[in-house]
Amino acid sequence: MRQAYTEFGDRRNPSILFLHGIRLGRDIWTPHARALVGRYHVVAVDLPGHGALVDVPFTKENVRDVVSETIRTTCASPPLLVGYSLGGYVAMEYAAHHPGETSALLLAGCLMDYAGWKRWPYEMSARLSQMVPDPVLDVFAHVSLHAVLPRAIAHSVEQIPFNRRTFGATAEVARSNGERFSDVLATYRKPVLFLQGEYDVVFRLDEQRFLKRVPQARLKLIRHTDHTAPLRRPQEFTSIVADFAASVFR
Repeated sequence: MRQAYTEFGDRRNPSILFLHGIRLGRDIWTPHARALVGRYHVVAVDLPGHGALVDVPFTKENVRDVVSETIRTTCASPPLLVGYSLGGYVAMEYAAHHPGETSALLLAGCLMDYAGWKRWPYEMSARLSQMVPDPVLDVFAHVSLHAVLPRAIAHSVEQIPFNRRTFGATAEVARSNGERFSDVLATYRKPVLFLQGEYDVVFRLDEQRFLKRVPQARLKLIRHTDHTAPLRRPQEFTSIVADFAASVFR
């Protein structure tokens, strides 16, 4: 398996591990990492099906192994996990089952339980993506990315290798989980910060349930933005990460 992580800063400092969303990769975190290296050791990792791991199937076991191996290899002490969208769900699942390997969680854009009718739109989209020819899907991805992201960011995302089978694989992993993510996270006892774009309507659907199930968690909104907040507002996002990390590692 190819090295799937990039490190920034001194390993002797407290560690922050960044997990990206679907169709993204570790490189999206470079601006955030560079702003944090003065005080923290920062690691950004590719998830299976993305970037350096484009040919590695997205399975629960592979995801667990990638996160665990990255922590074991790079972190001198349990890191703060920062998970965005898909990366947030990965962080929840991993931390709930390996709480000793984390110090805290910052979860962005992932307060929707993948259950009941809320599974259908994503599963239908995943099935459709398997049926559409690659050139058509590439055009759709290009238009979609440039519609929601600044041009430079959209262009950089397009350069990240992505295995489109990952759409279906993530749906299968979530469906096989057997529990709501809010219930999975309820077993976690360390600090948690939920960070949401104010207009991220879909991924705020179960916000109150998550807050009820994880009573130690705090909620912070990034005003006047949506699900793309970590990409559109990197400075503000990084400032919030830094403030939370300071409270975790004091």
